Amino acid sequence: MTTFEITIIMLLTIIMLMVVILVKTAIGGFHDVWQQLNANWEQLRKIETHTNFLADISRQLDNIEDNILDDLRDIRIAQELGKTSPNVPTPLPCYAPNGICTNPQMDCINCPKRGTGGTWSTSTNISKNDE
Repeated sequence: MTTFEITIIMLLTIIMLMVVILVKTAIGGFHDVWQQLNANWEQLRKIETHTNFLADISRQLDNIEDNILDDLRDIRIAQELGKTSPNVPTPLPCYAPNGICTNPQMDCINCPKRGTGGTWSTSTNISKNDE
């Protein structure tokens, strides 16, 4: 083999070695990018979970607010009716929006409670939570 041929073989070997090093470096770089994208994706999933949780809380607060406003409206209407008709009970705030008795005796006997359709009812039941 001539010196020229040996030089060509050495150059080709060096070029192939450089190509292998470049490919390995590129694959390593792609792997690092892939790992970072995976980590970002996991963080986005956590943010989505927290966002859904906060949206649920917001809906629950809206429902509570609606219940309170309904109770206040019903109390105002009943008070207005009580001024014009002595047979309509003026409701006392005996029940929280979720139906739990809140009067001092905690018995809610004869305590007006709004039923379905906006009607009022009282009970002589002595249980703490009137059904």
